[in-house]
Order: sequence, then structure tokens, then C-alpha cells
Amino acid sequence: MLCEDPWSSQREIPDAKIHTLLEREILTVDQKGSQRTAQRIAEGEQWDGILHIGVCGTCTTPHLERRAQDLLHMEIPDNSGRQEQSMTLSGEGDLTSTAPINLWLQNWYTDAKASFDAGTYICNETLYRSLQALGDTSMPCLFLHLPKAETYPFEKSMEVVQEVLARMAHKPVMSVAGAVFTHDGRFLVARRAEHESHSGTWEFPGGKLEPQETPHAAIEREIEEEFGWKVQAQKSIGTWWHHFPSVTIALNAILCNFDGDFPSFEVQERWTSHDRVEWHTVPSSSILDFTGSDQHIAVALLDGGHLS
Repeated sequence: MLCEDPWSSQREIPDAKIHTLLEREILTVDQKGSQRTAQRIAEGEQWDGILHIGVCGTCTTPHLERRAQDLLHMEIPDNSGRQEQSMTLSGEGDLTSTAPINLWLQNWYTDAKASFDAGTYICNETLYRSLQALGDTSMPCLFLHLPKAETYPFEKSMEVVQEVLARMAHKPVMSVAGAVFTHDGRFLVARRAEHESHSGTWEFPGGKLEPQETPHAAIEREIEEEFGWKVQAQKSIGTWWHHFPSVTIALNAILCNFDGDFPSFEVQERWTSHDRVEWHTVPSSSILDFTGSDQHIAVALLDGGHLS
């Protein structure tokens, strides 16, 4: 049975909920403002997430900043008159945003981009101080750079803000593609190797999509990487959702053909994630311990006439 997209009712957050998710505060463009959120964290305040927003004068699309540099280099003074040059913020190195930006972008078809350069001015300093104060906590925290309104419509910027808030409030969704091979009324499944998470469970092999990658392109790439097999993706038979404690998996099941003859399942030198593959019917697969929602795909293959 296909499950509903868990994000379908969470794409927009009404304005009233934003106040419960994140308290709004305008930070001053100076050292005091850059440290304000960090100070509140140190005082014990907690939120569902921290979203810093600023304007990028040279950006043409919104930038989700993934890195805060351990550097303050100010081309112009801040609002207090401070103008530091080539100064480290802690001497402990750069910090990475705690928000799962890569996962967000897999299911986000806008022109927002991940960025590794938040500059070296107050925006960068603000993000750095907040991440530094969070330490090892998993609270999502990032800086969103928005273009000037004359460059990028204000309404579109607000849509990006709403989308980021929605993704902070709800578990990230990881898109993966699973290869479905059928032959003579059977389908092929693979067992996860001992060094893999969920080892010993069976699945339709595949892997996660790269940012902006289609499920069809992903499954052809993943199968070659994981087995050394060249395959051709055909059509999707649906998407299944499975909820793990820290992430929701969106499994795109793709019918595939081998490019040429069936490979030898005994030659495993290039296998990276699995230690066994088998052909099964729906009845014979009932004894397998499936990974996530994969068992539902087997039933869908039978119900959809793909095993005739």
C-alpha cells in the first residue's frame, strides 16, 4: 500500500505557528547583535530551530549557508564602528550548519541553493557564534541569505522562509531510489551486508538521490556503484514512505532492465553494500526480513501485474 507523503500538509506554516517555532528578533549589525542568539542559548533558552536571515547584495537566488568560517574580515565598519581585519573568531576552525540542508534540497524544487560561503562579515559571525554555542546539540541552525527585493521578488523570498521553517519543524525526508528487476514471475532483492545499517535485512537495492538528481539517474548510478552492473531505468511504479526515528525515507521504486545479459551473482568483487541477492515470488519473500517499506513494493508488483 502506498503511504501518503508526510510533507503534503506541512509545506506551509501559518504565521501564528511561526511565533511558537521561532521567536522573531532583529539583531543589530555589530558584535553585540552577532552574539545575541549565542547568549540566549548559553542562558538555557531552547527552540525547535534557529533561522538567521540576512540580505545578500550580490546573490540572485536564496542561499542556504552550510558553513560558518572561523574568520572575521570586514571591508566596511559595522554599525558600532568596528572593522576587524583577518581575525579568527575562535581559532578552532570552521563550523558546519546543523540543518540537514542536503536532505532538504532533495525534495525542494525551487532555485534556492546550498552555499559554502557566508562571507566574512556579521552574517558569518552570527552563524558562527550560534553554532559555537550549540556545541554538539542537534538543533537545526542555519543562515539564509536572501537577495535584494529588486533582484528577487519579496514574495518568493517569503516562500523560501516558510519552507525552511516547515523543514525545521518536521523530520527531514531522504529520497532514495530502489531498483526493481523482474523475471519469470519473480523479483530480485538483495541482503544488506554486516557492515551496513539494518544489516541482514532484504531490500530492492539502490541508494539516495544526489541534490537535483532524478530517481532514474540515481538508480542507474547507484547500481553501478554498488554492484558494478550497468542497468537501464524504465518507469516508476510509485513512492513508499517509511519513518525512522531521525528521518523519513521516500523510496522511489523504479523498474529496471540489465544492460545485456543477467550478471553473475557469484562475482561479488565490486559489491559494496550487500552480500547476497535472490529471486523471489511474493509468497517466498514472506519469510524475509525486509528493510523499511520494501515488502509493500513486492505486493504492489503482484497487484500491478508486473510479475505476470
